[in-house]
Amino acid sequence: MTDLAYRATGRFWAELAACGIADVVASPGSRSTPLAVTARNQEDLRVTVQLDERVAGFCALGMAKASGRPVAVVCTSGTAAANLFPAVVEAHHSGVPLVVCTADRPPELRDAGAGQTIDQVKLYGDHVRWYAETPCDLDDSDYFARLAVRAATAAGAGPNLGPVHLNWPFRKPLEPQGPIPRFDASVGQPIAPVRTLVEADVDAVRQLAGRRGLIVSGALDVDDAGAAAIVAFAETAGWPVVADAGSQLRGRGPMVLDGAEWVLGRTDLAPDVLVRIGGPPSNRAIIDFVASCGATDRLLVDPRRRWEDPSFGWTAALASDPVALLGAAAGQMASADDAWAVSWIEAAADAWDQVETALGVDELLEPLLAATLLRALPPEVALYASSSMPVRDVTSFWPSDALPRRVLVNRGANGIDGVVSSALGAALAIGQPVAALVGDVALLHDIGGLLAASLSGADLTVVVPNNDGGGIFSLLPLADGGSDVYFEELFHTPHGVLLGDLANGLGIHYHQIEQADELAVAIAKASGVTVIEVPIDHGAALKQRQQLSDLTE
Repeated sequence: MTDLAYRATGRFWAELAACGIADVVASPGSRSTPLAVTARNQEDLRVTVQLDERVAGFCALGMAKASGRPVAVVCTSGTAAANLFPAVVEAHHSGVPLVVCTADRPPELRDAGAGQTIDQVKLYGDHVRWYAETPCDLDDSDYFARLAVRAATAAGAGPNLGPVHLNWPFRKPLEPQGPIPRFDASVGQPIAPVRTLVEADVDAVRQLAGRRGLIVSGALDVDDAGAAAIVAFAETAGWPVVADAGSQLRGRGPMVLDGAEWVLGRTDLAPDVLVRIGGPPSNRAIIDFVASCGATDRLLVDPRRRWEDPSFGWTAALASDPVALLGAAAGQMASADDAWAVSWIEAAADAWDQVETALGVDELLEPLLAATLLRALPPEVALYASSSMPVRDVTSFWPSDALPRRVLVNRGANGIDGVVSSALGAALAIGQPVAALVGDVALLHDIGGLLAASLSGADLTVVVPNNDGGGIFSLLPLADGGSDVYFEELFHTPHGVLLGDLANGLGIHYHQIEQADELAVAIAKASGVTVIEVPIDHGAALKQRQQLSDLTE
């Protein structure tokens, strides 16, 4: 007779699959045996195994971002569960649906010196949408069916998507005592996110028609149709768009501005209305503009009701989904005069011409690398941009002739950890090539992700601007302290790692390039998992960034 743990987990996975969850990322471990075996035994689930729980968490995060549906994660007890924490935090802040299943010792073995046993009760605190601990010996498979439906719904339905945590204590024996059960679903139904629309919000936007408006968008998970709806509203309202790379809006016509951050301070372009959608902006110039903008009406649109804006300067906070809201408002507005939009478009275009001249055409420093990469990648290839400088560079130096493409970012907690693993998850989820722009420190922070990619069969190209350390710190006032604050030792942290040797040791294709015209060739040659290293002269890069900054003065 099959034991209770296998009946419970088997029914759980059957219902979770019926709710639309297709992927499970697992790591090897003993205590999680019932969860892992029954998941692998479920025909409707694809189980991806990662050796490292930290990699597994970020791989699941990338899968969920790319697929748009929840992904389950399974790990054993103890510090294995703690290693999922960074990915859970990112998923919480960026609204990515995960069902995190941690195995645990039964209550009688806790706080008793048992191996691999820590306090896992509400381990992730307020960073999850819902938490539950399962009973150890409950002979009621209907309970586990309902548990699956509630977990999938809490993670993936409604406006506030995010992770849930289920803690599973198991008693021995952990191996199956009979045939491994396989269940048909009886409760689960496909779970789809709800696009919320508040009619009062539509009225609030519609009443602003005819005034000089500007839309600012941070990271936004929308498909092509959603992006088109936002741009259509901008065209109807005559409101230009200042958009992060992760907004999915870049490259979609002249209303979505390239070079905008170099003209944000111009008084003749000061808007009367500011509408912010998506997450907080990534670039300092845009953040400062949002904080200091003198617009009399400032609308923050956030269907998650998290109201994430550190300037606290909003006159109204709207709880509608931006696609639904702006699409509905556009249908109730007459087309505006285009003079205001044209003034922004022309100013931003002139600024971009100056920026592009300053970038040069040969030596690949980080800004030119970002622009060249956006031109060189085939349009169907998604780009995963790491936090720190890569996402800022892709936003700032998106060239005016670059085509739209999907750009994925981990901008919830803005950490550099797990970005290679996240990009790997995206590639596995969509079954298409993905490129990642990752700094050298972020790459070294996620060597486990690079190893996982090498074992995965995924098509992943990792482009690495290597300035031998934490170059972003040199842009902070702290750098002026020099040796007095032990700057090189504590912050810049040069490492001297030979990335070619690292790639070769992992069996990964490797190219090193130095000139812009070499990038497209290297990308065309990339196959399987490939690292393309671009050595960066740190001093030259700092000098160029100062020259680019001076263009705003």
